[in-house]
Amino acid sequence: MWVFIHKWHRRLGIISALFVILLVITGLLLNHTGVLQLKDHFVQNRLLLNLYNINPAEKPLGFRVEQYWISLIGERLYLDGTEINDGVDNLFGAVNQDSMIVVAFDGQLLLVTPRGQIVERLTDTQGVPAGMRAIGKAADGSLVIRGSHGDYQVNLDNLDWHEENEIDASWSTPSAIPADKLAVLLELYRGKGLPLERVILDLHSGRFLGNWGVYIIDAAAILFLLLAVSGTWMWLQRR
Repeated sequence: MWVFIHKWHRRLGIISALFVILLVITGLLLNHTGVLQLKDHFVQNRLLLNLYNINPAEKPLGFRVEQYWISLIGERLYLDGTEINDGVDNLFGAVNQDSMIVVAFDGQLLLVTPRGQIVERLTDTQGVPAGMRAIGKAADGSLVIRGSHGDYQVNLDNLDWHEENEIDASWSTPSAIPADKLAVLLELYRGKGLPLERVILDLHSGRFLGNWGVYIIDAAAILFLLLAVSGTWMWLQRR
């Protein structure tokens, strides 16, 4: 009996050592996730990105403004290849205005330069109408916003909003994003879709391998228990 338990204690110890190393390393990393900024570092490996199925849930949406493209990929808003906002639900359009691009989304107007630098952000506090659902330009070139209660002509210099029932305007409409630009945008989106912290956390919990991974970690916990019991038993026998 003694020889049998001693032999299996050593075998289980070798197997469990691999799990101990994994749990210790991942546990130490997670314990210092703030210092290591694991949330701000993203996985770029395509195999891992495919494994986690990092892709936008909704179909990409694009608006062309002269030679520029305003695109919504997932919840991220891009001006060409520059991300200008995150957490966007609805993109209503974009127009050029006074050497800037005005983007309408989620009850906000974002004024950006062609290089993607944010100049100003307007919300309902600055008069953006409730229920905004379209943006365009009137015949005189002025900015027009369509809200839930009517159309509004706005002067961005003094934020003067003039309401009318219906304004004859050229409204911003979505267009199909060119394939080459869409491929670049999808790579940018995927490249910021998988934080390193999530991968380490999944390795630590076993969820990296799905349900089977959780069962493997459960089996490792049982191994640790058997080692503790068998080690204690052998120590008592020696005593």
